[in-house]
Amino acid sequence: MAAVNTIIELEETQKYFPVTSGAILKKVTGQVKAVDGVSFKINEGETYSLVGESGCGKSTTAKMVLQVEKPTGGVIRFNGNDMNSFTREQRREYRASIQAVFQDPWSSLNPRMKVGNIIMEPLLANQEVPKGEIKERTEQLLRDVGLHSFQADYYPHEFSGGQRQRIAIARALSLQPKVIVLDEPVSALDVSIRAQIMNLLKQLQDQYGVSYLLIAHQLATVRYMSHHVGVMYLGKMVEEGLTKKVFDNPRHPYTRALIEASLPAHPDSQREGFMLEGEVPSPLNPPQGCSFHPRCPKPTKECAEGSMEMGLIEVEEGHRVDRCCVNCG
Repeated sequence: MAAVNTIIELEETQKYFPVTSGAILKKVTGQVKAVDGVSFKINEGETYSLVGESGCGKSTTAKMVLQVEKPTGGVIRFNGNDMNSFTREQRREYRASIQAVFQDPWSSLNPRMKVGNIIMEPLLANQEVPKGEIKERTEQLLRDVGLHSFQADYYPHEFSGGQRQRIAIARALSLQPKVIVLDEPVSALDVSIRAQIMNLLKQLQDQYGVSYLLIAHQLATVRYMSHHVGVMYLGKMVEEGLTKKVFDNPRHPYTRALIEASLPAHPDSQREGFMLEGEVPSPLNPPQGCSFHPRCPKPTKECAEGSMEMGLIEVEEGHRVDRCCVNCG
């Protein structure tokens, strides 16, 4: 069995945002723990997905991977090297190796630029490329994403939403990155187009050997595209592992509720109707102890008081669950 090469690793990564009061003399009154000790790995040529409700910390985690946000604590490693010790040149190399495709194809492309210039903009900003090679690479990328080479001279408004997302994917591939962050890449598209884009992304992953960090709400998309999945709740990872194991045997009640709330694969499928009660607590004032205990179907005194050790434990090979809730699902 071939060794797995880890491209990016997050270890106990945190992102806290200060809460201030006062218009002039601002005083820090608290912290929003957007991401609170998240750990996972993105392997070469694989897709790692983050799922959870809005506000659980998925997008903030992606921003830290993209270096848009600086972590408050913890470690992010790239090819085994701690990014806190990166030189300026290493950071430049990292940014070229990590690209992104955003949710809205209508606002992520500059309407005043031709498609060919949009695709090559990242390349020209990071490398010196001969003019003839620029044209050749642009046309090849357009063909790779299912468009025509002559469309390099068109403007974004001349394309449909699905075609625009193809252009955004081509732009992300122009630097031949090692990882592409996919932030809800199909949620803004018509249902009939989503499968085409997902199939395209899987095809390009095989062709280029690129890894994906997928942020998504739609669990059908996650299950189809992912090799590994992490479930986040209130800034923490509550369940993580191989996609098939997490979906076929969810051990955390929150994961089970998410899966039960998603649309069934077939209209005649029988559902258990498992639902959680209560609301998601505020990250500004999270519960003491286990962050999930106010909504847990089997809360205990130990998890409410925080006397139980927290963190993920391995329940089977390739499947980890929060030790506090491992028997609650």
